Amino acid sequence: MSEHLGLKERINQFIQEIMGIEGVTACVLASRDGILMGRSFTGGVSVPSFAAMSATMLASAEAAASIAHIQPPEQIMVTSPDAAILVISAGERTLLAAVFTTPADTEAAYPALTKIAADIAEVL
Repeated sequence: MSEHLGLKERINQFIQEIMGIEGVTACVLASRDGILMGRSFTGGVSVPSFAAMSATMLASAEAAASIAHIQPPEQIMVTSPDAAILVISAGERTLLAAVFTTPADTEAAYPALTKIAADIAEVL
């Protein structure tokens, strides 16, 4: 990642990388407290609400893991018959959430998403 890019350009580049993963139909980058930082969504979706709910899912799963005395989750996955949402921590302050066309796509995409999340953690 070039150091000459501004923050907005870096976020847009991360969004493009996420959207380049097979099966991803939409995504957001958000702060861990749910503030929208970047997005690629179409349709009548309230993207700020989606970002906030993704942060809530991650925080709730981390709290539940803590209460159960287990390590924090690496991912949160929500599946339905026709789609899936994958939420991954991208450092102490950021998360990414990706929407997939089918739940099966998430397994193949997970390594690429974790790589992008690690890159985001270094930058944001």
